[in-house]
Amino acid sequence: MSIKLKLFIGAAIVCASLLSGCATSRSIIDVPLPTSELIAKPNGKEIYINSVIDKRLFEIKPAEPSTPSLDPDEEQGDKIRLRAIGRKRNGYGKGLGDILLPEGKTVESLIDAALRQAFVENGYKVISRKEQITDDTYVVDAQINKLWSWMNPGFWAITLSTEISTNIEIKNKNAIAEKTLSVKNSDTFQAGTESNWLEVIQNALKAYIIESNSKLKSVSL
Repeated sequence: MSIKLKLFIGAAIVCASLLSGCATSRSIIDVPLPTSELIAKPNGKEIYINSVIDKRLFEIKPAEPSTPSLDPDEEQGDKIRLRAIGRKRNGYGKGLGDILLPEGKTVESLIDAALRQAFVENGYKVISRKEQITDDTYVVDAQINKLWSWMNPGFWAITLSTEISTNIEIKNKNAIAEKTLSVKNSDTFQAGTESNWLEVIQNALKAYIIESNSKLKSVSL
């Protein structure tokens, strides 16, 4: 084997290693909501978030990295799936370790918090207890169809993406309104470090809250 070929192979291996990030095992990433400086004017309406349910579908060996999946060598189960927000891959696109929220946090609690922030920014008073519901209260039920982060390899850089999609039902004593909220955020990096994953996920959440604000303004019941 020639020296040039050895150098090329060595460089390719180093490049693949850098692109996949520093850890191939399961990672825990806490995802705080992006801070808001918006001062909303109260609209005199109150809202109660009744349910946020994770309806994402996981596959064992998906054809696309954007489809949720878990490392088969790690712990599985519903509790893990509720915390799963992404999966790492190496420079060749092979699935590696998962990205989970910390214990005590789930995708349901993350979307619940994002929706609360969006409603508050729209001037709603968000009540926390079911006993506080009146005939004038708006009741919200949300279904999470997608909340996932993934990596697409490239020759000199990788692309990290996060996609969020939910169906929202808002009702009161008079009528029901249904909204679909969908956003995607992508960016390129030299490595899949945890800080880069966090940046992309937080930017997707920020876009989701902005999209929620826009759609909520058009709700009329």
